[in-house]
Amino acid sequence: MLKSALLLLLLLAGRASFSQTLYELSYHFDCKDGRGDCKALINRNDDGTGIIRVAFFDSATNTRNVFEMEMEEHFGVEDDGSEDTTLLIFVGLNPKQITGSASYIADNFVFELSDAGFYEPSFVLVVSDDDKKEIGKLDDIRLLNQTDLTEELVLQYYTQEDEVYQNLFAVTSRGLTSEQKKTQLYLVLVANTNDKKIGKTCVTDKESTLSLFSEVAEFLQIGFTPTVVEGNSFSKVNVEKAINSLKPSSGDIVVFYYSGHGFSDSRDNYTFPYMDLRDKSYQTFGGQYAMNMEMVFQKIKSMGARLNLVISDCCNNDPSQSANMLNDEPNTRTSSVGWNKNKCIELFMNPKRMSYIMTAAKKGELSAGTVSDGGFFTFNFRETLEKTVGNFNKDKTVSWSAILNTAQVQTVTMLNGKKCRQPDESVAKCVQNPVFKSE
Repeated sequence: MLKSALLLLLLLAGRASFSQTLYELSYHFDCKDGRGDCKALINRNDDGTGIIRVAFFDSATNTRNVFEMEMEEHFGVEDDGSEDTTLLIFVGLNPKQITGSASYIADNFVFELSDAGFYEPSFVLVVSDDDKKEIGKLDDIRLLNQTDLTEELVLQYYTQEDEVYQNLFAVTSRGLTSEQKKTQLYLVLVANTNDKKIGKTCVTDKESTLSLFSEVAEFLQIGFTPTVVEGNSFSKVNVEKAINSLKPSSGDIVVFYYSGHGFSDSRDNYTFPYMDLRDKSYQTFGGQYAMNMEMVFQKIKSMGARLNLVISDCCNNDPSQSANMLNDEPNTRTSSVGWNKNKCIELFMNPKRMSYIMTAAKKGELSAGTVSDGGFFTFNFRETLEKTVGNFNKDKTVSWSAILNTAQVQTVTMLNGKKCRQPDESVAKCVQNPVFKSE
Protein backbone atom coordinates (compact mmCIF):
# COMPACT_ATOMS: atom_id res chain seq x y z
CA MET A 1 0.00 0.00 0.00
CA LEU A 2 1.39 3.38 -1.02
CA LYS A 3 0.88 6.23 1.40
CA SER A 4 1.05 9.71 -0.13
CA ALA A 5 3.58 10.96 2.38
CA LEU A 6 5.92 8.14 1.41
CA LEU A 7 6.80 10.20 -1.65
CA LEU A 8 8.76 12.45 0.70
CA LEU A 9 11.14 9.62 1.52
CA LEU A 10 14.09 11.24 -0.23
CA LEU A 11 13.85 14.14 2.21
CA LEU A 12 14.25 11.94 5.26
CA ALA A 13 17.40 11.83 7.36
CA GLY A 14 19.42 8.63 6.94
CA ARG A 15 19.37 5.85 9.51
CA ALA A 16 21.22 2.64 10.01
CA SER A 17 19.69 -0.47 11.48
CA PHE A 18 25.57 -9.82 10.91
CA SER A 19 22.88 -11.09 9.43
CA GLN A 20 22.94 -10.69 5.69
CA THR A 21 19.85 -10.54 3.48
CA LEU A 22 20.13 -11.29 -0.22
CA TYR A 23 17.05 -10.78 -2.38
CA GLU A 24 16.55 -11.03 -6.12
CA LEU A 25 13.49 -9.06 -7.23
CA SER A 26 11.89 -9.10 -10.68
CA TYR A 27 9.66 -6.07 -11.42
CA HIS A 28 8.29 -3.81 -14.15
CA PHE A 29 6.99 -0.29 -14.69
CA ASP A 30 3.83 0.21 -16.72
CA CYS A 31 4.89 3.67 -17.96
CA LYS A 32 8.69 3.50 -18.06
CA ASP A 33 9.90 4.64 -21.53
CA GLY A 34 12.38 2.24 -23.10
CA ARG A 35 13.02 0.26 -19.94
CA GLY A 36 11.87 -3.32 -20.04
CA ASP A 37 11.52 -5.85 -17.24
CA CYS A 38 13.96 -5.19 -14.42
CA LYS A 39 15.80 -7.33 -11.93
CA ALA A 40 17.54 -6.26 -8.75
CA LEU A 41 20.04 -8.04 -6.53
CA ILE A 42 19.76 -6.48 -3.07
CA ASN A 43 22.54 -7.25 -0.57
CA ARG A 44 21.46 -5.82 2.79
CA ASN A 45 23.44 -6.08 6.03
CA ASP A 46 21.89 -5.85 9.49
CA ASP A 47 23.77 -2.62 10.19
CA GLY A 48 21.71 -0.89 7.50
CA THR A 49 24.41 -0.82 4.84
CA GLY A 50 24.18 -2.60 1.52
CA ILE A 51 24.67 -2.70 -2.23
CA ILE A 52 21.98 -2.93 -4.91
CA ARG A 53 22.61 -3.97 -8.52
CA VAL A 54 19.82 -3.38 -11.06
CA ALA A 55 19.78 -5.07 -14.50
CA PHE A 56 17.44 -4.27 -17.41
CA PHE A 57 17.27 -4.12 -21.22
CA ASP A 58 16.76 -0.65 -22.70
CA SER A 59 15.00 -0.61 -26.10
CA ALA A 60 15.94 3.02 -26.80
CA THR A 61 19.66 2.24 -26.81
CA ASN A 62 19.31 -1.50 -27.58
CA THR A 63 21.62 -2.29 -24.65
CA ARG A 64 21.58 -4.50 -21.59
CA ASN A 65 22.35 -2.31 -18.60
CA VAL A 66 23.62 -2.96 -15.10
CA PHE A 67 23.85 -0.25 -12.43
CA GLU A 68 25.25 -0.45 -8.93
CA MET A 69 23.95 1.70 -6.09
CA GLU A 70 24.79 2.25 -2.47
CA MET A 71 21.87 1.75 -0.12
CA GLU A 72 20.42 3.84 2.70
CA GLU A 73 17.51 2.81 4.94
CA HIS A 74 14.56 5.05 5.88
CA PHE A 75 11.23 4.49 7.52
CA GLY A 76 8.13 5.70 5.71
CA VAL A 77 6.27 8.86 6.70
CA GLU A 78 2.64 9.24 7.73
CA ASP A 79 0.45 12.02 6.30
CA ASP A 80 1.03 14.07 9.45
CA GLY A 81 4.82 13.82 9.05
CA SER A 82 5.36 11.21 11.78
CA GLU A 83 7.45 8.10 11.22
CA ASP A 84 5.70 5.10 9.68
CA THR A 85 7.58 2.08 11.01
CA THR A 86 5.47 -0.36 8.97
CA LEU A 87 7.42 0.67 5.86
CA LEU A 88 11.18 0.38 5.41
CA ILE A 89 12.63 1.93 2.26
CA PHE A 90 15.97 0.98 0.75
CA VAL A 91 16.95 4.16 -1.05
CA GLY A 92 19.32 3.73 -4.00
CA LEU A 93 22.15 6.28 -3.98
CA ASN A 94 24.91 7.28 -6.41
CA PRO A 95 24.07 4.96 -9.34
CA LYS A 96 27.20 3.80 -11.18
CA GLN A 97 26.91 2.27 -14.65
CA ILE A 98 28.59 -1.14 -14.90
CA THR A 99 27.45 -2.11 -18.42
CA GLY A 100 25.28 -0.52 -21.15
CA SER A 101 24.61 3.07 -22.17
CA ALA A 102 21.07 3.86 -21.00
CA SER A 103 20.27 6.67 -18.59
CA TYR A 104 18.94 5.64 -15.19
CA ILE A 105 17.17 7.22 -12.23
CA ALA A 106 17.71 5.31 -9.00
CA ASP A 107 15.05 2.82 -7.93
CA ASN A 108 13.97 2.73 -4.29
CA PHE A 109 12.76 -0.56 -2.84
CA VAL A 110 9.90 -0.46 -0.32
CA PHE A 111 9.59 -3.26 2.25
CA GLU A 112 6.48 -3.65 4.42
CA LEU A 113 6.29 -5.13 7.90
CA SER A 114 4.64 -8.56 7.77
CA ASP A 115 2.61 -10.37 10.41
CA ALA A 116 5.69 -12.54 11.00
CA GLY A 117 7.63 -9.47 12.17
CA PHE A 118 9.95 -9.13 9.15
CA TYR A 119 10.14 -6.42 6.52
CA GLU A 120 9.24 -8.02 3.19
CA PRO A 121 9.52 -6.59 -0.38
CA SER A 122 6.34 -4.72 -1.39
CA PHE A 123 6.95 -2.44 -4.41
CA VAL A 124 9.50 -0.22 -6.17
CA LEU A 125 9.37 3.58 -6.25
CA VAL A 126 11.13 6.02 -8.61
CA VAL A 127 11.12 9.79 -8.04
CA SER A 128 12.52 11.70 -11.05
CA ASP A 129 14.21 15.10 -11.02
CA ASP A 130 10.92 16.78 -12.00
CA ASP A 131 9.21 15.06 -9.05
CA LYS A 132 7.40 12.58 -11.29
CA LYS A 133 6.64 9.37 -9.41
CA GLU A 134 6.39 5.88 -10.81
CA ILE A 135 5.55 2.62 -9.07
CA GLY A 136 7.20 -0.64 -10.07
CA LYS A 137 5.19 -3.82 -9.52
CA LEU A 138 6.94 -6.92 -8.20
CA ASP A 139 6.63 -9.99 -10.43
CA ASP A 140 8.84 -12.37 -8.46
CA ILE A 141 10.62 -12.36 -5.08
CA ARG A 142 13.48 -14.72 -4.21
CA LEU A 143 15.33 -14.84 -0.90
CA LEU A 144 18.72 -16.19 -1.93
CA ASN A 145 21.14 -18.46 -0.10
CA GLN A 146 24.64 -19.60 -1.01
CA THR A 147 23.35 -22.52 -3.12
CA ASP A 148 21.30 -20.10 -5.25
CA LEU A 149 24.37 -18.11 -6.29
CA THR A 150 25.03 -19.92 -9.55
CA GLU A 151 27.32 -18.49 -12.22
CA GLU A 152 24.30 -17.90 -14.44
CA LEU A 153 22.59 -15.78 -11.80
CA VAL A 154 25.69 -13.86 -10.69
CA LEU A 155 26.70 -13.03 -14.29
CA GLN A 156 23.39 -11.21 -14.72
CA TYR A 157 24.76 -8.58 -12.33
CA TYR A 158 28.56 -8.95 -12.30
CA THR A 159 31.24 -9.44 -14.92
CA GLN A 160 33.82 -12.21 -14.70
CA GLU A 161 36.44 -9.59 -13.84
CA ASP A 162 34.49 -8.32 -10.85
CA GLU A 163 35.85 -9.13 -7.39
CA VAL A 164 32.51 -10.66 -6.28
CA TYR A 165 32.54 -13.12 -9.21
CA GLN A 166 36.21 -13.88 -8.53
CA ASN A 167 35.45 -14.53 -4.85
CA LEU A 168 32.61 -16.93 -5.66
CA PHE A 169 33.93 -18.84 -8.66
CA ALA A 170 37.44 -18.02 -9.82
CA VAL A 171 39.77 -17.64 -6.84
CA THR A 172 41.21 -20.84 -5.43
CA SER A 173 41.08 -20.93 -1.64
CA ARG A 174 44.50 -21.34 -0.19
CA GLY A 175 44.88 -23.74 2.71
CA LEU A 176 46.79 -23.41 5.95
CA THR A 177 50.34 -24.60 6.30
CA SER A 178 51.02 -27.50 8.66
CA GLU A 179 52.34 -24.99 11.21
CA GLN A 180 49.28 -22.73 10.89
CA LYS A 181 46.97 -25.68 11.49
CA LYS A 182 48.42 -25.88 15.03
CA THR A 183 47.03 -22.42 15.83
CA GLN A 184 44.78 -22.07 18.85
CA LEU A 185 42.22 -19.28 19.17
CA TYR A 186 41.83 -18.50 22.87
CA LEU A 187 38.73 -16.56 23.89
CA VAL A 188 38.22 -15.12 27.38
CA LEU A 189 34.65 -13.83 27.45
CA VAL A 190 33.42 -11.85 30.46
CA ALA A 191 29.75 -10.81 30.63
CA ASN A 192 27.70 -9.44 33.52
CA THR A 193 24.61 -11.40 32.50
CA ASN A 194 22.97 -11.28 35.96
CA ASP A 195 22.86 -7.49 36.13
CA LYS A 196 19.31 -6.16 36.61
CA LYS A 197 19.74 -3.19 34.25
CA ILE A 198 21.90 -4.44 31.38
CA GLY A 199 21.99 -8.21 31.90
CA LYS A 200 19.82 -9.04 28.87
CA THR A 201 22.07 -6.99 26.59
CA CYS A 202 25.12 -8.71 28.05
CA VAL A 203 23.53 -12.10 27.29
CA THR A 204 23.15 -11.06 23.64
CA ASP A 205 26.75 -9.83 23.52
CA LYS A 206 28.01 -13.03 25.11
CA GLU A 207 26.14 -15.35 22.77
CA SER A 208 26.96 -13.42 19.59
CA THR A 209 30.65 -13.05 20.46
CA LEU A 210 31.04 -16.69 21.43
CA SER A 211 29.30 -17.75 18.22
CA LEU A 212 31.42 -15.44 16.06
CA PHE A 213 34.82 -16.62 17.23
CA SER A 214 33.87 -20.28 17.47
CA GLU A 215 32.72 -20.09 13.84
CA VAL A 216 35.96 -18.36 12.83
CA ALA A 217 37.96 -21.21 14.36
CA GLU A 218 35.74 -23.84 12.76
CA PHE A 219 35.91 -22.13 9.35
CA LEU A 220 39.70 -21.92 9.49
CA GLN A 221 39.95 -25.41 11.02
CA ILE A 222 42.10 -24.25 13.92
CA GLY A 223 41.78 -24.99 17.63
CA PHE A 224 39.32 -23.11 19.82
CA THR A 225 39.64 -22.73 23.60
CA PRO A 226 36.91 -20.56 25.17
CA THR A 227 36.63 -19.50 28.81
CA VAL A 228 33.37 -17.79 29.74
CA VAL A 229 32.95 -15.81 32.97
CA GLU A 230 29.26 -15.00 33.39
CA GLY A 231 26.26 -15.34 35.68
CA ASN A 232 27.12 -16.56 39.16
CA SER A 233 30.79 -17.00 38.21
CA PHE A 234 31.16 -13.28 37.37
CA SER A 235 33.86 -11.81 39.65
CA LYS A 236 37.27 -10.18 39.49
CA VAL A 237 38.85 -13.32 40.96
CA ASN A 238 37.53 -15.46 38.12
CA VAL A 239 38.50 -12.89 35.47
CA GLU A 240 42.07 -12.82 36.78
CA LYS A 241 42.10 -16.62 36.92
CA ALA A 242 40.93 -16.85 33.29
CA ILE A 243 43.61 -14.41 32.10
CA ASN A 244 46.40 -16.05 34.09
CA SER A 245 45.46 -19.49 32.76
CA LEU A 246 46.23 -18.41 29.18
CA LYS A 247 49.33 -20.11 27.77
CA PRO A 248 49.41 -19.12 24.10
CA SER A 249 52.24 -20.05 21.77
CA SER A 250 53.88 -17.49 19.49
CA GLY A 251 51.56 -18.39 16.60
CA ASP A 252 48.27 -18.31 18.51
CA ILE A 253 45.37 -15.82 18.74
CA VAL A 254 44.04 -14.38 21.99
CA VAL A 255 40.73 -12.53 22.23
CA PHE A 256 39.54 -10.93 25.47
CA TYR A 257 35.98 -9.59 25.42
CA TYR A 258 34.03 -7.76 28.14
CA SER A 259 30.34 -6.74 28.25
CA GLY A 260 29.09 -5.11 31.43
CA HIS A 261 29.30 -1.93 33.46
CA GLY A 262 32.35 0.24 32.96
CA PHE A 263 33.64 3.54 34.24
CA SER A 264 36.54 5.98 34.02
CA ASP A 265 38.56 7.96 36.57
CA SER A 266 39.22 11.59 35.67
CA ARG A 267 42.30 11.54 37.92
CA ASP A 268 44.27 9.05 35.82
CA ASN A 269 45.58 8.98 32.26
CA TYR A 270 43.80 5.83 31.10
CA THR A 271 41.92 6.30 27.82
CA PHE A 272 40.17 2.96 28.14
CA PRO A 273 37.60 2.11 30.84
CA TYR A 274 37.68 0.08 34.02
CA MET A 275 35.59 -3.06 34.17
CA ASP A 276 33.17 -3.01 37.10
CA LEU A 277 33.64 -6.55 38.41
CA ARG A 278 31.57 -6.42 41.59
CA ASP A 279 29.61 -9.61 42.10
CA LYS A 280 27.68 -8.51 45.22
CA SER A 281 25.46 -5.45 45.60
CA TYR A 282 27.14 -4.41 48.88
CA GLN A 283 30.59 -4.16 47.28
CA THR A 284 31.95 -0.70 46.49
CA PHE A 285 33.11 0.70 43.15
CA GLY A 286 36.71 0.48 42.10
CA GLY A 287 39.71 -0.80 43.98
CA GLN A 288 39.71 -4.54 44.47
CA TYR A 289 36.55 -4.95 42.35
CA ALA A 290 37.78 -3.21 39.19
CA MET A 291 40.34 -3.78 36.45
CA ASN A 292 41.38 -1.36 33.74
CA MET A 293 41.24 -2.59 30.15
CA GLU A 294 44.72 -1.20 29.39
CA MET A 295 46.16 -3.34 32.20
CA VAL A 296 44.45 -6.37 30.66
CA PHE A 297 45.81 -5.41 27.24
CA GLN A 298 49.40 -5.14 28.45
CA LYS A 299 49.12 -8.41 30.38
CA ILE A 300 47.78 -10.32 27.36
CA LYS A 301 50.22 -8.70 24.95
CA SER A 302 53.13 -9.76 27.15
CA MET A 303 52.13 -13.42 26.68
CA GLY A 304 53.51 -13.32 23.14
CA ALA A 305 50.63 -14.48 20.95
CA ARG A 306 50.75 -13.49 17.27
CA LEU A 307 47.35 -11.71 17.29
CA ASN A 308 45.73 -10.11 20.35
CA LEU A 309 42.28 -8.48 20.39
CA VAL A 310 41.10 -6.85 23.64
CA ILE A 311 37.52 -5.61 23.35
CA SER A 312 35.13 -3.94 25.79
CA ASP A 313 31.55 -2.78 25.35
CA CYS A 314 30.72 -0.68 28.38
CA CYS A 315 30.40 2.91 29.58
CA ASN A 316 33.53 5.01 30.04
CA ASN A 317 32.23 7.62 32.44
CA ASP A 318 31.13 8.13 36.06
CA PRO A 319 30.71 4.79 37.88
CA SER A 320 27.15 5.63 38.93
CA GLN A 321 25.97 5.65 35.28
CA SER A 322 24.71 2.67 33.28
CA ALA A 323 24.40 2.06 29.55
CA ASN A 324 21.50 3.41 27.49
CA MET A 325 18.92 0.83 26.44
CA LEU A 326 17.21 1.74 23.15
CA ASN A 327 14.53 0.22 20.92
CA ASP A 328 15.37 -2.65 18.60
CA GLU A 329 16.36 -2.02 14.97
CA PRO A 330 14.33 -3.28 11.94
CA ASN A 331 14.98 -6.80 10.66
CA THR A 332 14.68 -8.52 7.31
CA ARG A 333 14.85 -12.26 6.70
CA THR A 334 18.32 -13.79 6.83
CA SER A 335 20.16 -15.42 3.93
CA SER A 336 22.83 -18.06 4.39
CA VAL A 337 25.77 -16.67 2.40
CA GLY A 338 29.26 -18.01 3.05
CA TRP A 339 32.60 -16.47 3.96
CA ASN A 340 35.71 -16.12 1.84
CA LYS A 341 38.51 -18.40 3.07
CA ASN A 342 41.35 -16.27 1.68
CA LYS A 343 40.09 -13.08 3.31
CA CYS A 344 39.62 -14.88 6.63
CA ILE A 345 43.16 -16.28 6.44
CA GLU A 346 44.56 -12.85 5.59
CA LEU A 347 42.86 -11.37 8.64
CA PHE A 348 43.41 -14.04 11.29
CA MET A 349 46.51 -15.86 10.07
CA ASN A 350 48.66 -12.89 9.03
CA PRO A 351 52.24 -13.68 10.14
CA LYS A 352 52.74 -10.06 11.25
CA ARG A 353 52.40 -9.71 15.03
CA MET A 354 49.50 -7.40 15.91
CA SER A 355 47.72 -6.28 19.08
CA TYR A 356 44.57 -4.13 19.22
CA ILE A 357 42.59 -2.70 22.11
CA MET A 358 39.15 -1.25 21.45
CA THR A 359 36.19 0.00 23.47
CA ALA A 360 32.65 1.21 22.82
CA ALA A 361 32.92 4.84 24.01
CA LYS A 362 35.62 7.38 24.64
CA LYS A 363 36.33 8.74 28.11
CA GLY A 364 33.37 10.70 29.47
CA GLU A 365 30.74 8.90 27.35
CA LEU A 366 28.05 6.29 27.97
CA SER A 367 27.52 3.26 25.76
CA ALA A 368 24.19 2.16 24.26
CA GLY A 369 22.56 -1.00 22.96
CA THR A 370 19.38 -3.03 22.53
CA VAL A 371 18.28 -6.40 23.85
CA SER A 372 18.11 -8.01 20.39
CA ASP A 373 21.40 -6.61 18.98
CA GLY A 374 23.42 -6.15 22.18
CA GLY A 375 25.86 -3.29 22.55
CA PHE A 376 25.95 -1.09 19.45
CA PHE A 377 29.74 -1.23 19.21
CA THR A 378 29.84 -5.03 19.57
CA PHE A 379 27.09 -5.29 16.96
CA ASN A 380 28.93 -3.08 14.46
CA PHE A 381 32.31 -4.71 15.10
CA ARG A 382 30.76 -8.13 14.46
CA GLU A 383 28.84 -6.97 11.38
CA THR A 384 31.90 -5.28 9.89
CA LEU A 385 34.13 -8.29 10.51
CA GLU A 386 31.66 -10.67 8.85
CA LYS A 387 31.14 -8.34 5.88
CA THR A 388 34.91 -8.08 5.51
CA VAL A 389 35.36 -11.85 5.17
CA GLY A 390 32.22 -12.25 3.06
CA ASN A 391 32.17 -13.09 -0.65
CA PHE A 392 30.44 -9.80 -1.48
CA ASN A 393 33.35 -7.75 -0.14
CA LYS A 394 35.04 -6.25 -3.20
CA ASP A 395 38.19 -5.09 -1.34
CA LYS A 396 41.22 -7.01 -2.52
CA THR A 397 42.95 -6.66 0.87
CA VAL A 398 41.55 -6.66 4.40
CA SER A 399 42.88 -5.32 7.70
CA TRP A 400 41.93 -4.93 11.36
CA SER A 401 42.47 -1.17 11.17
CA ALA A 402 39.91 -0.90 8.36
CA ILE A 403 37.43 -3.05 10.31
CA LEU A 404 37.76 -0.93 13.43
CA ASN A 405 37.53 2.35 11.54
CA THR A 406 34.32 1.16 9.88
CA ALA A 407 32.89 -0.10 13.18
CA GLN A 408 33.61 3.34 14.67
CA VAL A 409 31.76 5.13 11.88
CA GLN A 410 28.84 2.69 11.86
CA THR A 411 28.34 3.00 15.62
CA VAL A 412 28.14 6.78 15.35
CA THR A 413 25.80 6.49 12.33
CA MET A 414 23.56 3.98 14.08
CA LEU A 415 23.02 6.43 16.95
CA ASN A 416 22.42 9.40 14.65
CA GLY A 417 19.08 11.02 15.48
CA LYS A 418 18.46 8.89 18.57
CA LYS A 419 17.93 10.29 22.05
CA CYS A 420 19.94 9.03 25.01
CA ARG A 421 20.26 9.72 28.68
CA GLN A 422 23.32 11.92 29.26
CA PRO A 423 25.86 11.70 32.12
CA ASP A 424 24.01 14.60 33.83
CA GLU A 425 20.74 12.60 33.57
CA SER A 426 19.27 14.91 30.90
CA VAL A 427 18.02 13.47 27.59
CA ALA A 428 19.66 14.67 24.39
CA LYS A 429 21.26 13.47 21.16
CA CYS A 430 23.19 10.22 21.63
CA VAL A 431 26.95 10.72 21.63
CA GLN A 432 29.13 7.61 21.57
CA ASN A 433 32.50 7.45 19.86
CA PRO A 434 34.34 4.10 19.98
CA VAL A 435 38.12 4.27 20.31
CA PHE A 436 40.92 1.84 19.52
CA LYS A 437 44.68 1.67 19.24
CA SER A 438 47.28 -0.85 18.13
CA GLU A 439 50.71 -1.71 19.49
